Amino acid sequence: MSPRTTAQNAVIRQQSQRKIMDAAFSLIAKNGYEATSIAMIASQAGVSKGLLYNYFDSKEDLVKQLVYSIIEIGDDNIGQIESLDPKEAMSMIFNWFFTEIREKADHWRLLTALTMNIERFDFVHEIVIAKMQEYVSLLEKLLAELGYDDPLGEARVIAALFDGIGLQALIAREDYYLNDLEQFMLNKYCK
Repeated sequence: MSPRTTAQNAVIRQQSQRKIMDAAFSLIAKNGYEATSIAMIASQAGVSKGLLYNYFDSKEDLVKQLVYSIIEIGDDNIGQIESLDPKEAMSMIFNWFFTEIREKADHWRLLTALTMNIERFDFVHEIVIAKMQEYVSLLEKLLAELGYDDPLGEARVIAALFDGIGLQALIAREDYYLNDLEQFMLNKYCK
């Protein structure tokens, strides 16, 4: 058997990191940050603690990487809409947001839990503020193109609605009226 190539090693490394991050994500979203140990994460991922520490400096570093990976997904989706017609772009933003809430409640639960412990996780505050400003600027640009009188005010309202809807959906779960809210926002901003 020949030794692995650099490319094969990179794939194995990436797969191991993903297993660790998935395990951490699942456990922290379910149990909370404090109640989840490195040993629990390593066990669920099927790796040794030593291997985990080979990829991540600490539990906080692992959480940081989880947050960055969630944000990266959002950035990829936002990046796809910037060249679209403003109504189509707004529609895609709303569809993306509501789909995320429906299909990735654990992501939102984790981000919400970390945000609620903001004093413990300064990096989350920094990321959230930067992303909020970035997304509000994008919404403002689209709303200005759509002819709204106060595009910045409307953009801030939409951002606040997203926060509130996300939190309410986590609390009420399947009893929340996500479909009605999505349709309302699409009718209000995309018609």
